[in-house]
Amino acid sequence: MEWFIKTIITEIKMQKLFEKNRYCIVKDAISKELRDFVTQYALFDEMQNLKLGDLQAPNSHSKYADPTMETMLLHLHSIVEKNTGLSLYPTYSYHRVYRPGDDLKKHKDRPSCEISATLCFNYSYDTKKYQWPIYMNNNKVNLKPGDLVIYKGCELEHFRDVFDIQEEAWHVQGFFHYVDKNGPYKDFKFDKRKTIGENNNKSKNTISKKPYIINT
Repeated sequence: MEWFIKTIITEIKMQKLFEKNRYCIVKDAISKELRDFVTQYALFDEMQNLKLGDLQAPNSHSKYADPTMETMLLHLHSIVEKNTGLSLYPTYSYHRVYRPGDDLKKHKDRPSCEISATLCFNYSYDTKKYQWPIYMNNNKVNLKPGDLVIYKGCELEHFRDVFDIQEEAWHVQGFFHYVDKNGPYKDFKFDKRKTIGENNNKSKNTISKKPYIINT
């Protein structure tokens, strides 16, 4: 019972921080085992299926709606709701593998990213010697592996400076987006796809009326 009360109090504090600052930080949002699994997956995905180029980070390996990341989008859904106090629809996932010389241009997000959450899966550099923060409206946010920052993506400018680190370094980051069920962007549910898990490279016969999502 004491643990439950502490959890509720913590969530209320986070909701107030989120409303005041338009972002909040959730420490250890996922387990070490899960973050290490997804990190290795993302690095293998980069090795086997390198995809470069988007406006925010044009030189980074990046992917929209990867099946593993879509699963993470659902996994994080309740965590984001509890820490914002909002009822949310998931929209889409995205992930990047950053390498030396990469950066993240200063930007705000599109309507499908009304409530965004970016998760640090892992990195390969020594944080005692080097930090690579993400900035939320010029506020420096350093995330350790497993940490999550939830933010109002359409309102807050966010960015990273150049990843100025030794050649063999890497940094794996996931992005998970939601919209308020009662907000102005509710029609962007699933990023206007038929379902979570659908990507831009689907074949004509991939999506059907079959059930693809558990616990719904």
